[in-house]
Amino acid sequence: MFSRVEKMKINANFPELEKLIQKMGASKTQWTTGLKSKQLDLSKLFTIEGLDVEFEELTFDENDFIFKKGQQVLLFIKDQWITADEVRRDPLGGKSYKFHIVGHCKTLEQMRNNGRFDRYTVTANQNGKFSIFARESKHSSKKIKLVTKLSVCLNCLIKLNYKGSGYSRNGINSEARLAKKNFNIKEFFNEYSESLIHRPKYDDFSYPDPNYNPDFRTTSRKLKEAWKYRCSRCNVSLNQMNHRKLLHCHHRDGNPGNNSEVNLEILCIACHAEEGFHLIRPKHMRKQYEECLKIKKDQNIKV
Repeated sequence: MFSRVEKMKINANFPELEKLIQKMGASKTQWTTGLKSKQLDLSKLFTIEGLDVEFEELTFDENDFIFKKGQQVLLFIKDQWITADEVRRDPLGGKSYKFHIVGHCKTLEQMRNNGRFDRYTVTANQNGKFSIFARESKHSSKKIKLVTKLSVCLNCLIKLNYKGSGYSRNGINSEARLAKKNFNIKEFFNEYSESLIHRPKYDDFSYPDPNYNPDFRTTSRKLKEAWKYRCSRCNVSLNQMNHRKLLHCHHRDGNPGNNSEVNLEILCIACHAEEGFHLIRPKHMRKQYEECLKIKKDQNIKV
């Protein structure tokens, strides 16, 4: 992980000590700590090998993109549990681990909760290839190294609403599956990610009025109809007329004046509360929250 080693010299002057040395007739000695500072070889970030990381070493921007030392990166698991033959046969399939483009998707949250995040490696390489370890055979514990493609995490795409990725009545929608199938890392970095990272979102003239505007009610209704009154996050159905009040239109950036569709997310009150628990502090909202939890249980949706 570390390549170049440098000695660090510290210069310090102590005038009173100098006078004492002279008074004593003693001679000065040169002293070094013997410690060495280590400089991280960030060039590894741009290789298929990548760098092993701990969660605390990473930073995340407002879009939840992942950064290491100011460089945007992807996360992947280097040590795969399946065999090398399985990886070669189906590198984009369901058995191999996926790479991640955001830092707090459902998969990564689960890995962190299970104390397994230290398995991850970061890379800024965009050629779509990853250097991993896999078992030599089904009944062998020996690991061999190979270079392979990996598939993007569906939960990451859904969190970003990437190219319409989300949920439908039957679960994950067709837009998400198509986006996963056609995902290109270089395209994502160049056209989607970097445009959001490096360009200011608003200027003095374009910043939306931070108040609900008259269009919001209409836009909200249309989006709820498009989602067939289902939560885009947990997929609970709130289509009954007396349940529709439990479905909200959430502003991702927290600005109620920004009603662009990419900034709006259709959420049940229970999922909306995850964005800010203050939402359900009023008594009537708390009752709606509890009602929504009951409906989710009735529909066998985890709460």
